Amino acid sequence: MSQKYKGKFQIKKAFCFRIYLILELIILLSFCTTDAFASESKKENKVFQWEDYKVAAHALGGMNDLNYLNSKESFVNAYENGIRLFEVDLSRTSDGIWVCRHSWKESLGQWNENNQRILSYEEFMSSSIYGQYTPLSFTDLLLLLKEYPDAYVMIDSKQYSVRSYQRTVEDYAELLEEAQSAGAEKQMSQLIPEIYNQSMFSGIKLIYDFPAYIFSLWKEYSKQEIEEIADFCKEKGILAAAVYSDYWNDEIQNIFDQRKIHVFVYTVNDIKDAQSYLKQGAQGICSDFLLDPDLKTNKKEN
Repeated sequence: MSQKYKGKFQIKKAFCFRIYLILELIILLSFCTTDAFASESKKENKVFQWEDYKVAAHALGGMNDLNYLNSKESFVNAYENGIRLFEVDLSRTSDGIWVCRHSWKESLGQWNENNQRILSYEEFMSSSIYGQYTPLSFTDLLLLLKEYPDAYVMIDSKQYSVRSYQRTVEDYAELLEEAQSAGAEKQMSQLIPEIYNQSMFSGIKLIYDFPAYIFSLWKEYSKQEIEEIADFCKEKGILAAAVYSDYWNDEIQNIFDQRKIHVFVYTVNDIKDAQSYLKQGAQGICSDFLLDPDLKTNKKEN
């Protein structure tokens, strides 16, 4: 081979080797990107399991000894401290808009008078809670969940005594419509409805198939009523029940344990009480201030 052609051959060989390295790099990067995407996708599409949680942040968590905040700052604070399961209260403003508020009985610093008021949407959104916390509408909550795809929120929509099938269908249809209008329908899969009676469940299921449901025992029930509720939960695949701390006892715990239904006790802010509930079989607690790391304890042995 002449020196001229030998030189050209070496140039072509070097060029081909560079192309080969570039292709190798592209293939490697594509695998890395795919793995990263798969990992992120898996994170966002994680199957919800009650066993993964010991604490739910009550009313999106408390701050500075203040509770029932249902605010952006309290949510972010709880999340940054390890909480991934939340509870939020929904109420309507005077003009019928869903917002994150426990009730209108207390001002929470949003008005000066001592008397009860129901604010309009504009009044609510323009008045900070206790002068420092950002109020949230239901739409704001969904948009916030876009930023935290591994967080789940239990929805407490109140009105226990009047909660009927028809009322449930209307309310949840409206919530779904709000989500669609905000481009946040996907975030509905991060919500967990609280059920207050049997008719609610079929009404909610008609509107949307949520990742989980929790039956809320918001008053004192007889043993027969508890057993009927537990049987209903088992039949419908409702795998958790929330029990008010004043009404919790070993008998109620055992009724749900026998049907493999997780019990969350609310609202618990004393760590010794929380650990006691867990040791006696509760899966977790709903709390204003306690965080997951505070509750490292073994449950009772079956």
